[in-house]
Amino acid sequence: MNVARFLLRDGNKVGAAVSPEGLEIFTYQDPKGQEIHALATVKAEREFLKQVPSKLLPLYVRMEQALAKTVGRS
Repeated sequence: MNVARFLLRDGNKVGAAVSPEGLEIFTYQDPKGQEIHALATVKAEREFLKQVPSKLLPLYVRMEQALAKTVGRS
């Protein structure tokens, strides 16, 4: 699978070998002609983040995920 570029709702871009099929996205081309898949909803972003290895995610996203796991266990 090719690496696709996704735009998170906060504006950060993440490249990942994740299929955009089934996700609520808006696809556009950036000025360089690359396809960007903008995640359109909270649900789509959550589904996407579940499929991406954590090392590819921005640090603040990894921290939010860790906090959510910790709070969920309390």
